[in-house]
Amino acid sequence: METIKLAEKYKNEMIETRRIIHANPELSNKEFETTALIKEKLAESGIETVDIGMKTGVIGIIRGGKPGRTLGIREDIDALPMPEETGLPFSSKNEGVCHSCGHDIHTAVLIYTGKILNEIKDELAGNVMLIFQPAEEGGGGAAQMAAHRYYDVLKPDMYVGLHTAPAIPAGSIGVKYGASGGSADSFTITVTGLGGHGAHPENFVSPVTIAAYLITQMETILARENDPRKPAVLTVGSIHGGTKGNIVPDSVVMQGTMRTLDAQLRLDMKAALKRIVEGCCATMRGKGVLEWDADGVPVLYNDENVTQQIYDSAAKLLGEDHIVVGKEPSMGSEDFSVFFDYGPGAQFSLGTQTPGKPETCYGIHNARNVFDEDSIPVGVGVLVQIARDYLK
Repeated sequence: METIKLAEKYKNEMIETRRIIHANPELSNKEFETTALIKEKLAESGIETVDIGMKTGVIGIIRGGKPGRTLGIREDIDALPMPEETGLPFSSKNEGVCHSCGHDIHTAVLIYTGKILNEIKDELAGNVMLIFQPAEEGGGGAAQMAAHRYYDVLKPDMYVGLHTAPAIPAGSIGVKYGASGGSADSFTITVTGLGGHGAHPENFVSPVTIAAYLITQMETILARENDPRKPAVLTVGSIHGGTKGNIVPDSVVMQGTMRTLDAQLRLDMKAALKRIVEGCCATMRGKGVLEWDADGVPVLYNDENVTQQIYDSAAKLLGEDHIVVGKEPSMGSEDFSVFFDYGPGAQFSLGTQTPGKPETCYGIHNARNVFDEDSIPVGVGVLVQIARDYLK
């Protein structure tokens, strides 16, 4: 049967499942009900699941009728810590938590991709690993799965996945060859001086003043050290210190993010930031300590061959006029990139915009964005077609 017909026959079920997930969003590493629902749906489809020792997340295995390669299909399942403002009848029931990034769409797509692939498994020369990853939203979920050695179950030879894209109309997808998403590293800088009364600068070392100078010096990494042909971002988004205008505190704490599109530049910028933090603070009679969050994410670099595989399969299913080829990468991060350390992979964009309906165009991480549910069978169809072509 044609792939598009296989996908369309379950459209109503897909939408119903997506709405259940949407109404019951869960934060990173707390996706207990979502995990239970995924396992229930996979069991109904007769799909084997494997326990790798994690509290949340699911690994499903489909073994083809003939020997061959293994395809890993990965999607994320967690929600964001923000309220929903869509007004949908199936809006979030959990206060302050919602699926404004579209992970509910991702999860439903992978559930039904698995269902269909299991129905046609006899035609597949190889296996499919369904990877339902927890904690993508800053929770280090991909690294957790790697630490639990998911690849000991089956080692994928190729990885694919998708992400919702409100900038692209439903019914179309987007692909980007090469660097697609930025690395993301969060940092904390503690600047220590010597507190005192604001009237007596001879008696104190102001960490507030040091922090102000430090931020301007950090900007020189981008302006005076980085190759201007290589995009990079260094942002301080939080700074705290002191309680009153005439009381100089002992310390100030700053937090920020660093993003690049080049693995070596990522290392170089980390080294430069450490040098400037320690040197600038010491020059001004203080002390600076730089700490990196353990959940840093590498550059999302789409393998050229895998991206071409996605393009060819999608063109076969949707037609080339429904494929948008991206020219510019995003500085947004995606920890799917962690899996690419274990094999070549690529992520494509799933259009979720309804032309003429502005509520579908606000963008991800916007509390008002509405995702077009017609995108779900499209995502399922493309992933099924990729699997059929790769494992033929």
